[in-house]
Amino acid sequence: MHFINNIIEPKKLLLAWQSLDEEYRTRYIVAELNSTKGMVTLNYLVNTKDFLAAQQRGFESYPAFQDINKIYSNVLDTFIRRLPPRSRGDFPQYLEGIRVKPDAKISDFALLGYSGAKLLSDGFSLIHPFNDVTDKCELLLEIAGFRHIEANQDTKIEVDMPVSFLIEEVNEFTKENAIRVMVGGIMRGYVNRGMIPTFLTWMSSNRVINAWVEKINGTPGRPAAYVYVEISAVKS
Repeated sequence: MHFINNIIEPKKLLLAWQSLDEEYRTRYIVAELNSTKGMVTLNYLVNTKDFLAAQQRGFESYPAFQDINKIYSNVLDTFIRRLPPRSRGDFPQYLEGIRVKPDAKISDFALLGYSGAKLLSDGFSLIHPFNDVTDKCELLLEIAGFRHIEANQDTKIEVDMPVSFLIEEVNEFTKENAIRVMVGGIMRGYVNRGMIPTFLTWMSSNRVINAWVEKINGTPGRPAAYVYVEISAVKS
């Protein structure tokens, strides 16, 4: 088991949404949560390509914040309800599941980003974008599209298999750059769209990226796979 040793406190998180309709599984970035001096605000990214595409797929708003033209303040308490409370007896096991050490000092805002705060019931999740991080860092990355792609593979992945990343210049579905997750020389899925700009920066600079299959879970009908990614610090 690999743990995250360097907690990066985010300045912002991306709110992603994907339709619960099996036909449309693209994850769209629809809003940002920004943290400034302990105040967390939410603003919708209206008129962006992702926001408009999400609206076409049925997106309206996050249920607690329905006015898409308003900037909301003090939203942290609303989103932290997507996670189990710290007072729960099994909270240390929850942290281990997202590869955060049980004794780690981590803010609620950072915890939202490292966990993803994903619920199967509503299609929302949060993404820590790791913007402008020059220090060494680690993250647990869910392989996007794994369930659909793995179903057509002859060989199965296993924990601790090495992982590499390959830029796909124009993805046939999104019509934009994508990053393939490669295991055993075979594409097993993609880096989620919210992380693509950061991965492109890492891959085009002098950062060293090491990654392994960290865990495989879910159900036979809905398998999920996660990659532990370790990024080197920028060389001086």
